[in-house]
Amino acid sequence: MKKILVVDDERNVHYSLQRALGGAFRIISAFSGEEALQKVAAEKPYLILLDVKLPGIGGLETLERIKGMDRDVPVVLLTAYGTTETAITAMKLGAYDYLLKPVEISALRALMIKALQLRALTHQVDIGPLPDTSEQPSLLGRSPAMQDLYKMIGRVAPTDMTVLLSGESGTGKELVARAIHQHSLRAIGPWVALNCAAIPEALLESELFGHEKGAFTGAIERKPGCFEQAAGGTLLLDEVGELPLAVQAKLLRALQEKEIRRLGGREPIAVDVRIVAATNKNLEAAVAKGELREDLYYRLNVIHLHVPPLRARQEDIALLAQYFLTRDSRELEQPVGGFTAEALERLRAHRWPGNVRELENVIKQALMACRGYLITAEDLRLEEPPPAGQALAPRRDPLDEGLEEVLLTQSGMAYRGVEERLVRKALELSRYNQVEAARLLGITRHVLRHRMKQFGLL
Repeated sequence: MKKILVVDDERNVHYSLQRALGGAFRIISAFSGEEALQKVAAEKPYLILLDVKLPGIGGLETLERIKGMDRDVPVVLLTAYGTTETAITAMKLGAYDYLLKPVEISALRALMIKALQLRALTHQVDIGPLPDTSEQPSLLGRSPAMQDLYKMIGRVAPTDMTVLLSGESGTGKELVARAIHQHSLRAIGPWVALNCAAIPEALLESELFGHEKGAFTGAIERKPGCFEQAAGGTLLLDEVGELPLAVQAKLLRALQEKEIRRLGGREPIAVDVRIVAATNKNLEAAVAKGELREDLYYRLNVIHLHVPPLRARQEDIALLAQYFLTRDSRELEQPVGGFTAEALERLRAHRWPGNVRELENVIKQALMACRGYLITAEDLRLEEPPPAGQALAPRRDPLDEGLEEVLLTQSGMAYRGVEERLVRKALELSRYNQVEAARLLGITRHVLRHRMKQFGLL
């Protein structure tokens, strides 16, 4: 009978697993990390179920030590938290998988069968510990989609392979790329991100590969490009599907040859860079249309990770909303602590075409509108897009209508009147928080205070 080591400081967990699994396996119990290490050495278990939160040596440190003793034993982590750090670090340290508490026995049995089959057929690769990273808002989540993404980041990060990230705008692709870098062997090296869609075509080649002095008008000195800046680290090519074909050819050569030439330069320069590319486009369709080189596509698409849209992460909406609320209320010194049930229901029902970025903006706006301790449904400004195929009916901009009326009825005083009303409205919305009011108006706090004195508001 195969031996299963259960490591948990709660006796009811041992009792439950003994009842559920005891008929098929010999269950060995350990109640701390130290005891677990002793049992691993003495009993040589075939599989280990390990709790993350343990007294003394924590679960992740215990996992690392177990892998130093027996790299082939499958370890399944049990955790009540399921944070980004737990998931990614566990997979880096060699965990087979992890389950969220309370554990469903059917899911545990299925996972154990796969782990035991792997133990019989293959050997796991032992991956050492790497630097930690702080939690990132778009990567918060307990949803199955995010748990799967955490696991993939943990598996991919320690390799040096090129990664292609796909996903809609606002899903957090750059944060995923940064997590891959921070959990990689290149974490101590530079992190460089380039938005390919934000750079004019005439400057893209110089941004990527650099230029020599005099290479073109305005090149008054030598400048290294992103490839050289990222040497020994990671280069994110965001919106890679927007690269013009001429630059695509030079990027392909850089990836193939691992060397670049600066604009105006003669000698090739060797570069040691890991590439992570990101896109919100369908790159296969772009290849079919001739907008993207097929050979470049395959060079970039070595490992593909899809970042799920927020609508596929229903379980995470309340968690993310509370994160943004806590962060922004502290920054703005607003005593708002949570959401009403109706507000949370509205947030969950929304389709979130702008994903996490849209949610972040909605919470900030709601915080400014809130007049109590809880954000209500009425505080949320959620705009639903028109149904597919239905165009928005043309309508006149209400701002244009209002400005026209002001100019026709307040000739000579229009500008000052509008400016004063804008300042008053910004102060009202920010509850007289001058920093936030200045941000809303797009001016400095110094200019705002000058205007407030001018209008008798200070």
